[in-house]
Amino acid sequence: MKRMNLLFRRLWQNRLFTFLNIVGLAIGISACWIVFRIVNFEYSFDKDHPDQEKIFKVYSTMEKGEESNSFDGVNIPIANYVKENIASAELVAPEYKYYYEKITVADADGKREFSNQPAITGTFKDYFSMVPYTWLAGNKETVFKQPNEIVLSNSRARFYFPNLKPQEVLGKVLQIDTVNFTVTGVIQDLEKTSSFREKEFVPVKEEDLKSDNWDMVTSNHKLYVKLTNEQAKQNFIDILTKKSNEVNAENLAKYNVRKSFGLAPLQSLHFNKMIHGSVDKRTLYGIIGIGSFLLVLASINYINLTTAQVPFRAKEIGIRKTLGEQPRNVLFSFITETFLISCISLLFSWPLIKLFEKYFSTYIPADLNNFSDTLPVAIFLFFLILLLTLVSSFYPAYLINKVQISEVIKMKNVGKLKFGSIPLRKALIIFQFVIAQIFVISTVLMGFQIQFMLNKDLGFQHNSIVSLDLPHAKDKPDDNRPNLLKESLQKYKEIEGSALGHLPMSGEYYGSSISMQTDTGEVRCPIALKYADQDYLDTYNFKLLAGRNMQLSDSTSGFIVNEKLLEELGIKTPEAAIGQSVIMNEKQIAIIGVLQNFNSSTLHSQTDALAIFPSKDRDQLKHISIKLSHNTGEWRKGLEALEKEWKNFYPNDEFDYTFFDDNMKELYESDYRFSSIINLSSGITVLLSCLGLIGLVTISISQRTKEIGIRKVLGSSVSRIIRLLSTEYLVLVFISIIIASPVAWWAINKWLENFAYKMELTWWMFSIPAIATLIIAFLTMFYHSFKAAIANPVDCLRDE
Repeated sequence: MKRMNLLFRRLWQNRLFTFLNIVGLAIGISACWIVFRIVNFEYSFDKDHPDQEKIFKVYSTMEKGEESNSFDGVNIPIANYVKENIASAELVAPEYKYYYEKITVADADGKREFSNQPAITGTFKDYFSMVPYTWLAGNKETVFKQPNEIVLSNSRARFYFPNLKPQEVLGKVLQIDTVNFTVTGVIQDLEKTSSFREKEFVPVKEEDLKSDNWDMVTSNHKLYVKLTNEQAKQNFIDILTKKSNEVNAENLAKYNVRKSFGLAPLQSLHFNKMIHGSVDKRTLYGIIGIGSFLLVLASINYINLTTAQVPFRAKEIGIRKTLGEQPRNVLFSFITETFLISCISLLFSWPLIKLFEKYFSTYIPADLNNFSDTLPVAIFLFFLILLLTLVSSFYPAYLINKVQISEVIKMKNVGKLKFGSIPLRKALIIFQFVIAQIFVISTVLMGFQIQFMLNKDLGFQHNSIVSLDLPHAKDKPDDNRPNLLKESLQKYKEIEGSALGHLPMSGEYYGSSISMQTDTGEVRCPIALKYADQDYLDTYNFKLLAGRNMQLSDSTSGFIVNEKLLEELGIKTPEAAIGQSVIMNEKQIAIIGVLQNFNSSTLHSQTDALAIFPSKDRDQLKHISIKLSHNTGEWRKGLEALEKEWKNFYPNDEFDYTFFDDNMKELYESDYRFSSIINLSSGITVLLSCLGLIGLVTISISQRTKEIGIRKVLGSSVSRIIRLLSTEYLVLVFISIIIASPVAWWAINKWLENFAYKMELTWWMFSIPAIATLIIAFLTMFYHSFKAAIANPVDCLRDE
């Protein structure tokens, strides 16, 4: 008890250093805590799924020449074919997405309508045997005997029927568009992380069961199977591949394409980026590295700050040794002190984690806080504190035990332990600033690349464009409100134009292919297909290189293409392309215009071969784009006019517009997120490095107190003394910059490989973070150096 009182008293007497130690360790612990939770969450997917080693996801593979593409969509007939023809498939569980306009619930509270709801999954009864659901109402053996049944998860049952218990939901009716579905089961939402995330289930539609479309593959049709044993895999693949090749033999031979199938194990499905997973293991390794670096830097910071206090504790330790205290007791004292500070830091890390979760929620998996991980987190933190205590306390304790008692009492030769020819503390400072500088350089260069992407000429105007999603009901196929809305906007001078159609730079497009006869035979190439009206080119100010703008009368006979498509077809010039006929979907159409290449997707990929078709079909024109005045001062009135007219035509729908520039930023969301993580890490590493620098400067000043006093007596100026005390450590920072720059250059080059269009790296980009780091380091040392420089030399030279 007496020792603990002395320990607390000592920590309070040195409360500045105690506070800095706690803050540094709290940052390192909180970083590791968050990283562990995220990594543990991602690696937990499907780990407790029954018979996981027998469950696979079916995927399709297309090969042409040396190119191979895999996709987890399957042909519509496959699920039923497997069910009826492959005996080794013990369970067959398709996931067919069915989209509906609205769902209506009629009960005692009246009629309630729900629109824009998630897709409903069409499947077989096998699905409920493959996935370990707990049934709250109904029975997995008796469901889906009728075509118009629906099984709901408990969360969706509460959404539709908030006042009913699961048993009371049985027999209730959901009107999905115009068809009534009866609830025949309610299942408990899965508590464990799983690749099976669907919430509402209906039987596979009759037309899908009878489909013979073995050609089309979409992401709306997926399939899981449970095989009887591991040896059945190859047989399953062979049968399915043989059937598909027989049905599609003519087309496959015509275009020299090979098609096959594969089975992806459920055990590794979550990380299978090629066909399923949304999580890249490299990203997880990256955040593990960041968390580890922050913990190491926090430990180094603690070591430097602790050793900086050794001169101030020299007499105490010398007296304790003189009175017979054994070295192991001194070691135990340091370990106890470090353990106590680590535990306090653990408490302080909790609010840091909550702040991170609040302000950086987009970087955390959505279901993380619903994931039960209390026990593994507790075990991890226990071993983390234990490791941190041992690593952080060893060097200070070793150092103080190494120095002779007489030298300690005289405050001589403290901290002379060497790491090669460089004092260990200085080597640690260099290491800290190497890591910090890598993060700082990465922050600056990532920022440059993102600005490069946002400012690059995309080939069309986007600065004053706003867009809205157009509501559309299936019961109004001839809905003409979009055109009427366009006409109503023409009377406002604050609005320069409008157009219907796909947004130019977005992930929305139709995939297709076209072919053309040439002197050397038929040329065929895949294209991205967008639909638009006759005002599309003028609204976005596309550059027409040859030909003319499209008219709605061209919808069945002509279309506009970009330069990339000409290149794929082997057409030499835009002028030569005009009037050329191509075949798409067995129809002959003519090229009526050629656009300059523009970026239809992000700068991560090259410009695609693209075609724009004129259309007046409401199912193909789902957006309206409005060009506001070039005078930004008129934008407010323009938006007010747009809202007024919108409410005239769509009084029951929300007026929710977005600027095209904001849509572009959403396309780069993952880049923004990664950049923000690096930015945060950069700030933390610089902070920790500067805290360690404070420790070194403090011990240096304490050891050179008399020297400073003598220099002042002999006439040294304050600026010269500051330079004397700072130069040594600025040299260390400069060395770290030299070491870090090539490492950061390599890392940024690897990151830039993900972009088809990227900035050029130049030397001045590295000079900005280097100068910033040197300034921050100097300002960190300035206060302590200035305080020592202006001290009274009489106090400095007073004999103790």
